[in-house]
Amino acid sequence: MKEKGNGHWMPDHKTVGQIRKLKEFVRHVSNLEMPTADNTQNADQIISLLDTLENPGQTKNWNVCLDIFDHDVQYGYPQQKGFYRRKWAVYYELNTITIEAETNHTAQYLGHYGDNFCFYGSINFDKVEKGIQVFLSGDIEEFVSDAKNYNSYITETLNEIEIDIDIWELPEFH
Repeated sequence: MKEKGNGHWMPDHKTVGQIRKLKEFVRHVSNLEMPTADNTQNADQIISLLDTLENPGQTKNWNVCLDIFDHDVQYGYPQQKGFYRRKWAVYYELNTITIEAETNHTAQYLGHYGDNFCFYGSINFDKVEKGIQVFLSGDIEEFVSDAKNYNSYITETLNEIEIDIDIWELPEFH
């Protein structure tokens, strides 16, 4: 990892290659049936941002999320119990990329539940004095592959698909 000016750093070539695999996830979500024209336009911008990781201190924050819900279980707890969400999400906020794939169940509100695919990642583009600069629980290609196989998680009740592809800028603080 190479440090850039002002406390920013640039990941090594291998890490950049891993991060750029996220472009396939963005394309996949934006090519599903439900994205709006704004979603598609945002996806194109996010792909461009992933291509310019060498520019530290990007001011645009973004997210791409693919979720499958069972809102009856989600909002009916404690009467109804079970799986209420399967999610794949990538966020870029405050110079950090966060990647998550997990299944949520009423028995465990925080974090992944069950033995199906699970992925967590965090890549901080600010210089970290202590702690981990890059954490990936696996290869991002596995994350993308699982997201492309989202239909395998759909059941009779866990079947409401939602996507979110958004970009926003944080105000500058002086």
